[in-house]
Amino acid sequence: MRARARLAALLGLNLLLLAAPIPAIAHGIVGGRADLPVPLEFFLYGAGIVLVVSFVAIGVLWTKPRLQGGPQQRVLGGSWLRPLAGVLRVIGLLVFVLVILAGLGGSNTISRNIAPVLVWVVFWLAMPFLGALVGNLWAPINPWRTIGELSRIGGRERHDLLTRWGVWPAALAFLAFTWLELVYPDPGSPRTLGVAALVYTLYIFAMMTWAGRTTGLQVGDAFTTYNRLISGISPFGRTEKGQLVWRGWLRALPAVPQWSGLTMFVVLMIGTVTYDGLSSTPWWRDIAAGMGFSSSEPWLGTLALIGTVALIGAGYWQASWAAVQISGESDRSPSDVARSFAHTLVPIGLAYAVAHYFTLVIFEGQLLLSTLSDPFALGWNLFGTANWKINYWLPPTGIWYVQVAVIVTGHVVAVILAHDRALAEFPPDRAFRTQYAMLAVMVGLTVLGLTILAAG
Repeated sequence: MRARARLAALLGLNLLLLAAPIPAIAHGIVGGRADLPVPLEFFLYGAGIVLVVSFVAIGVLWTKPRLQGGPQQRVLGGSWLRPLAGVLRVIGLLVFVLVILAGLGGSNTISRNIAPVLVWVVFWLAMPFLGALVGNLWAPINPWRTIGELSRIGGRERHDLLTRWGVWPAALAFLAFTWLELVYPDPGSPRTLGVAALVYTLYIFAMMTWAGRTTGLQVGDAFTTYNRLISGISPFGRTEKGQLVWRGWLRALPAVPQWSGLTMFVVLMIGTVTYDGLSSTPWWRDIAAGMGFSSSEPWLGTLALIGTVALIGAGYWQASWAAVQISGESDRSPSDVARSFAHTLVPIGLAYAVAHYFTLVIFEGQLLLSTLSDPFALGWNLFGTANWKINYWLPPTGIWYVQVAVIVTGHVVAVILAHDRALAEFPPDRAFRTQYAMLAVMVGLTVLGLTILAAG
């Protein structure tokens, strides 16, 4: 307990040092996401120092694995969870129907149609962000599960397909969805979203028919895998009987099954957000212009998206290869190590998403108030909020400090998870050293993430 307290104090001190303003008279970065109060380099050096110091402190004070035993569940209750789950199912189904009806039949003006804010803000961002705190909300809300149960699609579960295919189909579906968001020329169009919802529904129904309702969603549904991984951070969970349990922060992540395709999925979580930030920078526009192309060309964006994911995946694979070499366990492959440590990247994926998109949630999310009163742009004012205007209440400097804190915290948590898994996977005298390359990758990702955020 004393070692744990010292570790917490050290990490807290590091974060406070990073957040503290550093006196300087040099210029800030002009034209970026925020008018930084000090040069960007100060934040980059500070973030790198925080990660290195945290890594050393964890190596000294954290000498035995503490998170590998799985969630230590303590029942908190559950009599009210079953009716709540029923309410969430109804809400999920109604929202799904509303997205299709509003998308295909409502106004095609983004700010006046409820479909874009429901899909890109509530469904894609707010739900997993909230799930990292309170547990997996997608499981009861998932409208395709509800429709599958009501229509009795896919009665026979083929669990062998999860063993054979893993989450590769879900990873490809995740890539397709992020391509729609980041590369397709008009992702906010309500018509586009309505059609996409119908196409994805047909795909999920095919998966459930082929593999069974539960297995089909596990194998093929990008959002089932995504929300399960993110909610593994939460200290709350549910038993098979539906009881609410306290399992502790992060404890569910090391227990995530090492499915085939898991490594690709978590790399996609980081790589797609990285590409989104990169594509918004002047660098990307200048590079595209230098090649004689527009940065908005879909084919160019597709290549850049895949290339960004491939580069991050290559860096992670190299770190896994280095861990094998340092451990001396030549019988293990880098791919096996990468899959074993894949869960350690989940906090980074969440941190990138929060840092890039939390302003979308707190600002554009306010459109839910106006569009909920008039979802089809027919002049309704059902709840008296049809004329609500967005309140941009957080200043740019405040946004930047939130982004820095989130990015650094996500990487520190990843360092903790990786160190704990290394203690369980590798010989004790070499476990710490096996993470040198991974630390270098994390420092690099931190610097890249903050630089992109400042320039975007």
